[in-house]
Amino acid sequence: MASAEYEYKAAHKRVVQLKGPARHKPCEFCGTFAAEWAYDHLDPAETYRDGYLWSESTAHYMPLCNRDHRAYDRAFRQYGKTALPAVSEALRQAARDHYEERRRIVEAAADASWRARESALSDQSKRGYDRPSPDAVLAAEGLMSNAYENGPSGLSPEELRASWIRWSGGAG
Repeated sequence: MASAEYEYKAAHKRVVQLKGPARHKPCEFCGTFAAEWAYDHLDPAETYRDGYLWSESTAHYMPLCNRDHRAYDRAFRQYGKTALPAVSEALRQAARDHYEERRRIVEAAADASWRARESALSDQSKRGYDRPSPDAVLAAEGLMSNAYENGPSGLSPEELRASWIRWSGGAG
């Protein structure tokens, strides 16, 4: 008889062979790129042996990003199999909300980066340079870092633009 670890890994390999790599699929919960196939814990014929839990049926695997996979498994351990359908819907909503927050942060950072680049290029072209100055690059990195750390509620695109206008001496 093969070890439980070997059978567990073989079940996951079958999922990849039949469904393809999870990284090519959207996460079931948040919609970003998935990282791995996650067992949904809903197969009545699941196998549990030596601390490993898996299904022989590939229909019981879903693509999840690392963050959502950890949250789903944690919910299974905390609430059990019977509560998973309700808990998974709450996890889906939380993942969508998290994704929307991250999307707004990325948009704000991209906007700040674009404005910084345009301002720096404009400023440098006036001086006859073809690349942004080190100060422009550092300022862009600082604003992007601030946007990622504080999120859209902490630093709006308008505040980002205003800081670039102040930094660039009125160009905007």
